[in-house]
Amino acid sequence: MTKPKGLNAADFGAEVGELENAAGNPLFKAVQLDWSQPIDWEKGKKTPTDRKDPCVYIIMHDDGRYRHKKRIVYVGLTKDPSKRFLNHPTAHDIVNRQGKASISFSFFDFIQGRNKIERIKEASEEIEHILIWTLWPYLVNDRKMYTLPGMGSNGGSAWHILNKGYRFHGQMPQQIVYPWMLVKPGRNRSAKA
Repeated sequence: MTKPKGLNAADFGAEVGELENAAGNPLFKAVQLDWSQPIDWEKGKKTPTDRKDPCVYIIMHDDGRYRHKKRIVYVGLTKDPSKRFLNHPTAHDIVNRQGKASISFSFFDFIQGRNKIERIKEASEEIEHILIWTLWPYLVNDRKMYTLPGMGSNGGSAWHILNKGYRFHGQMPQQIVYPWMLVKPGRNRSAKA
């Protein structure tokens, strides 16, 4: 399959935060993820945090090769990061690989106002799923890789995700708008004046 050429984001005439539906509610729910500096995760050690707040996390692996330095390899979600990794085989496999592993956390900051998040659990699941789809090429996640975000039995919402804090060597987009419409402009073949 060839890469689509000439696609542009549709211009709806407003900034993402200004777009509203017919009822006057924002089209996109907004969340800010403030990523922590990565914490080294040594082989055989428990998770390097004592925090107990719900969060999304990213595990990175550095095998020492120049092209693979601190590559994002796993995106996850937890209610309690201090206990999540007691039984997490995939995380332990990553930590035990040759090289170094590190982990970064972001605790949710839902941008309120008229943009109320009624179901925090579903919202955080959707955000995790969108991050997995955004960062997928090198991930070892085994869930949420093969269905589009929002296409499950619960449906989904439109999200505007603002990523702040640690930048993951350019692997993490500063903003993610999902879903967004891409269009290929047509050519104006009307009579020339």
